[in-house]
Amino acid sequence: MKYPLVSLMFIMLTAFKQPANSTLTVNTSNYNNDNGKAVLFLFRKDDKIPSSPFKTVSTEIKNKKAVFQIPNLVFDDYAILILHDENNNGKIDHSLGLPNEQLGYSNKWEIGFFTGMPTFSKLKFPFSATQKVQNISITYKRNRK
Repeated sequence: MKYPLVSLMFIMLTAFKQPANSTLTVNTSNYNNDNGKAVLFLFRKDDKIPSSPFKTVSTEIKNKKAVFQIPNLVFDDYAILILHDENNNGKIDHSLGLPNEQLGYSNKWEIGFFTGMPTFSKLKFPFSATQKVQNISITYKRNRK
């Protein structure tokens, strides 16, 4: 080899290269109102949905929309569950086994009578250098009287 030192340095640099990361932006919409806060639960493949998220981020709701920024996230597949936490207790409230507050899901998944519980494979989406934004519309809207 003509340049063994340069080749060795290149091999060392590529061998210890850190995984690429960036900021994930999640735009959410279709909230019933601006009360409480919006909570994003982010999951990786081996995290238990909905009880053990990898990250939890809260933000305010304005004009029935909320925007989340998750910095320094490694490019990979993820899943998201969004909660409209109207009573600010940080958890999904239920009544008779059904969610009491609005929910939204990544991958355009919607909860329904025959859909079963949300799983990583149902909610997963790729986060990459070309896919850094997710748009999620709240799909479960309870009836208000």
